[in-house]
Amino acid sequence: MKYKKIINSTQEELEKKYPWLAVADFEDAIIEDTPNYIIWKHGIWKDGYWESGTWKNGLWEYGIWKDGYWESGTWEDGIWKDGTWEYGTWEYGTWKNGTWKNGLWEYGIWKDGYWESGTWEDGIWYNGIWKDGLWKHGIWKNGLWEYGIWKDGYWESGTWEDGIWYNGIWERGIWEGGLWDHVLVKQVNGKFVIDDN
Repeated sequence: MKYKKIINSTQEELEKKYPWLAVADFEDAIIEDTPNYIIWKHGIWKDGYWESGTWKNGLWEYGIWKDGYWESGTWEDGIWKDGTWEYGTWEYGTWKNGTWKNGLWEYGIWKDGYWESGTWEDGIWYNGIWKDGLWKHGIWKNGLWEYGIWKDGYWESGTWEDGIWYNGIWERGIWEGGLWDHVLVKQVNGKFVIDDN
């Protein structure tokens, strides 16, 4: 069953207002229609193109997310183009742009965007701004690291402003300050030295 429950509308009215729902593949959806957008309350999104709206909870198996607001749930795979991620679990997929507020990133490809907080378990970070959070493992290609805890991984390039670095490989980049293996270091003429000040 595609729709389990529709609040404030009928299937015909909903799909006329949001034609992308008519062609998407999903099941057991509980959707609320509001004057300006939909609220996905629960269900399984199997495939399709999500235009916009609020995702409260449910399972995303695959598809393309164009824009909207994700409150909670599990993302298994797909392409995130833009929007705001409030909380939930990201298992795999490609993040192109948007704001990540909090949650668990298990694995995937981050192209660009703004990471506010959360836990990064593994994956490839291409570009963007990391505000704060816990990085467990992965490859950092480029971007701006403002603050956070780096447990392990490979830093290819980018700017590190502040935070705690425990382990990993630093290839190149700009180190502005922070704790390196619990020792305060700074970069002088391309080399790291202990900061005695």
